[in-house]
Amino acid sequence: MKSENVLRRRILDAALDIVEEQGIAALTQPKVAKAAGVRQSHLTYYFPRKADLYVALLEASHARATRKETPSGGISASGDWAEDMAALVLDRRRMQFFLGIILAASEEPELKLIVAEHIQMQSKKLAVLFGREEADPAVLAFVDQLRGLGLRALVQGEELREKAPDLAELAKRNGLVARER
Repeated sequence: MKSENVLRRRILDAALDIVEEQGIAALTQPKVAKAAGVRQSHLTYYFPRKADLYVALLEASHARATRKETPSGGISASGDWAEDMAALVLDRRRMQFFLGIILAASEEPELKLIVAEHIQMQSKKLAVLFGREEADPAVLAFVDQLRGLGLRALVQGEELREKAPDLAELAKRNGLVARER
């Protein structure tokens, strides 16, 4: 089982590298298999559908951005949720990747549902962090602001990262304060 996890991780790391360096359009099974040093059949064993690979890549991208995986599946790996969220939304490559998957999903109904569920799950995790309901308007507004920051990061790059607002303070302006753990 451990060797399966290592192989799966190697495939995901190779796929993330391709997406981050060349964009989502460059993500093909042969290219991923070659970069991971595995046969294409291994790739399809772990990810039988393109949608399966995209979902795993979304999760792996979040883990890579925060440099650690959270055992509980929580929103914060470093212990500072605002720092982890900034790593996700202000990283140009991560936003390019996320938008690339959203664009791909717009053309594939099955993937569209999976991406929508992923986006909802992220909003739900933030709602839990703030002790709010998933559909709380303050949480939804904050999530929209995070997405807006991510789009600005694509355009402004390093300039925005240097002047980026403190996300904990931005949350407070929406009436949101993270619960103590």
